[in-house]
Amino acid sequence: MKRFGLGFVGCGGYGRSLADAAARSEKLALVACWDPNDENAAALAEKHGIRQCSTLDELLNISDVEGVVITSPNNAHRENAVAAASAGKHVFVDKPIANTMDDAWSIVDAASQAGVVLAVGHNTRRSAGHRKMKEMIDTGAVGTPITVEANFSHSGGLGLKPDHWRYTREGCPALPLMQLGVHFADTIQYLLGDVLEVASFMSHVVIPADNVDTTVSVLRFRGGFLGYLGSNYATPSVFYVNVYGTGGNLYCEGGSQLHYKKAGSSSKEPVSVTPTDTQLEQLEEFANCALTGARPEVDGIAAIKALAIVRAAIKSDAERRPIPTAEVIGRKL
Repeated sequence: MKRFGLGFVGCGGYGRSLADAAARSEKLALVACWDPNDENAAALAEKHGIRQCSTLDELLNISDVEGVVITSPNNAHRENAVAAASAGKHVFVDKPIANTMDDAWSIVDAASQAGVVLAVGHNTRRSAGHRKMKEMIDTGAVGTPITVEANFSHSGGLGLKPDHWRYTREGCPALPLMQLGVHFADTIQYLLGDVLEVASFMSHVVIPADNVDTTVSVLRFRGGFLGYLGSNYATPSVFYVNVYGTGGNLYCEGGSQLHYKKAGSSSKEPVSVTPTDTQLEQLEEFANCALTGARPEVDGIAAIKALAIVRAAIKSDAERRPIPTAEVIGRKL
């Protein structure tokens, strides 16, 4: 069977990680790469024995490139994704889909108009523990959900330099929430449904960058229950999702360590999960959708719902009021 050809746009740390994932597949072929940083592109090209392109147009003109994997800075996603779609290439863009809702909708519209698949890299929902949580919630293990708590944080902000795109609020607004918490903005809606309203506070406490390093958001879901989403860029790693309900509580640490406390029990019991390669899974699904016309699990609309939490949180912090997600989405979904 012919492998699905991929071109990589953005060859930094996460671009290399996705390229490594693609190399583990028997269904995908790494064809070419491009990055404005020639050293990054050269390193990826040499490692995987693929063509290093000098421009984006050069990559998009390669017939064997059927899909483009975009891991450029957030504020370059629109330019790269629209160019790829316009060239008739299927588009995989890593989370967040974009920094702004205007850019996000432009990407969605470009893919739709070109008739190409758009998939977005929210792979955290695919973690083994989160998949098992979804299964247990759907089969009644928590009864009626009452609240969800989630936090994704690490100390990456402490080493930011002025030449890094994450350094400024313009380059990466709501820094930890946009880069880290947005993963769980997707995951908790995958688990429990749409968030309708967000109230948030953001602060700059310690990092050297001209940007926020701490965010706390309270969420109201369509079902009436509430949630907490925290994210910071200055502490040792935090990565958990807990769901509390009338029938029991689920606690997931690190995406794979899952425990369940049934109503009436005084102890948490471990729940076995099946490990999964989330990066490989999402790339192979992307290729399959491109070949069959199926809809990706995380399409443009799912990505917009995740971004809406971040944009509503930014607006809430600025205006000191709860913000309906519909207010920032701007269109009917």
